[in-house]
Amino acid sequence: MPTESTPPILRAQSARLGFDRPVLGPLSLEIPSGARWALTGPNGIGKSLLLKAVTGHARVHAGRLELAPTTRATLLAQDHPRRQPWPLSGHDWFRAMGVSTVAQPRVQALLDRRLDRLSGGQWQLLRLAAAVHSDTSPPAPKRLVLLDEPANHLDAEVREAAVELITALPAHATLVMTSHDDDFLHAIGVEQHPLAEYLDAR
Repeated sequence: MPTESTPPILRAQSARLGFDRPVLGPLSLEIPSGARWALTGPNGIGKSLLLKAVTGHARVHAGRLELAPTTRATLLAQDHPRRQPWPLSGHDWFRAMGVSTVAQPRVQALLDRRLDRLSGGQWQLLRLAAAVHSDTSPPAPKRLVLLDEPANHLDAEVREAAVELITALPAHATLVMTSHDDDFLHAIGVEQHPLAEYLDAR
């Protein structure tokens, strides 16, 4: 786990974020390397927007939002589409995402199956596995794994496997996630940080 002296992997300084116009901020926070954070708060406060801004899918209109050098960030977005064309298997999906293998048994059992024949929970588990295991090739960079509501779509069959995937992240990887599912957050053991505490900081 990180200490107070660990340099931050992500720093925001009076950042104003949005798409066509700023809708979040000013926001100031520092997330240390190796942290296990859950950003919490009501819908619409900007949790998903922040994760999208980190990966370049939303704009920084003012202030600064910076990743530490050599950091690779991977985002599991809330969007749940299944890519065309069909048929694609789990193996095909992993190759497309640059993932070689995942040892988790429930994930292994899905790799030979067609994506369009998976349940919503099974598809979410594959998406989660790909996000957690991407960008692991040497030389090992700093890894930032961003999970936006990963418990969405998970049914009882795969929920435990999802928790195993997330908690098995290596210590050098940093996890930042959002979720309204308190039981899921407690099972993973993350620190909960209300995003509102970092707004209007000076």
